[in-house]
Amino acid sequence: MGPVTTNRTVRCLVVGHQPAPDLELVRRLAGDTEFVGPGVDRAEGEFDCIWRLYGGRLQGVREDPLGAALRAHPEVRWVHTISAGIDHLRPLMLAHPGVVLTTSVGVMATPIAEFVIGCLLEHCKRSAELAEMQRAHRFAELPLRELGDMRIVIVGLGAIGSRVATLASAFGSSLVGVRRRAELGGGELIGAVHGADELELACRGADALVLAAPLTEASRGLVGDRVLGALNEGSVLVNVARGALVDEGVLLRRLRSGPLRAAYLDAFEEEPLPQSSPLWEAKGVFVSPHVSWSSPNFPRRACERFGEQLRRYREGRPLLNVADVAAGY
Repeated sequence: MGPVTTNRTVRCLVVGHQPAPDLELVRRLAGDTEFVGPGVDRAEGEFDCIWRLYGGRLQGVREDPLGAALRAHPEVRWVHTISAGIDHLRPLMLAHPGVVLTTSVGVMATPIAEFVIGCLLEHCKRSAELAEMQRAHRFAELPLRELGDMRIVIVGLGAIGSRVATLASAFGSSLVGVRRRAELGGGELIGAVHGADELELACRGADALVLAAPLTEASRGLVGDRVLGALNEGSVLVNVARGALVDEGVLLRRLRSGPLRAAYLDAFEEEPLPQSSPLWEAKGVFVSPHVSWSSPNFPRRACERFGEQLRRYREGRPLLNVADVAAGY
């Protein structure tokens, strides 16, 4: 959005419920701001912007309160979302082409990257099997491996993928990047970078596939039979992005027939994951309820990011992380 310098009180409508924001922290960073909410999707008067918190996804709530807020306040020209991905917001924002959407990309990079490394270490050190052996009182040899010996393909080299690369490189892992625009490269830590159309090629000879890419029309179903089949025997998939990036039926088949040995899934095509899903009981699948982002530091970082955005808005400077709604990220 263009520069909007203002010395008056900025009015912000806060919709959603989680996490509980530290509004005083935001005010200290942003200046004179009046907040209505959180949790309110309809309020009187005009607003400069809407701050969208999380709703009740894990409780099965499907309607995003942002839609009701935008209908009630057509004067709003800027929405900031606490999430990084926008696939779930894209249809709504396409219906409001005059509204700028900014995201919280980067706020969750550290906890998610640490979660990925934890999954890879569990895979290498076979923690689940060691726990089973303990329950069975079985004392036997179990071959383990080192994370530094692994060739890891990271799909998506944004804030999360780049942080994964930083942490994995500390273990000595060989890293390959995959991104929509391969010409942008991957920095000093990434040995090679491929375009999304070369994912199968990138996965040849790889021991791990990490998904940290946005869900778009082009990336839906990106990981299918040929991609998983290109991985090394005994390989692992870690998905901390969106479930629809993966063909879940193919994933289950490749876990049974190889070369995939394990899949750590923190995102699913349908969430909450239905009780009837075969993923709950499938051998080699480790289910987590989309919590890789969770950290006691997340609310503070999210408030700091929005405070910075509000300050930029007041000073007429460009906003950070403006989403390309048409492209889907």
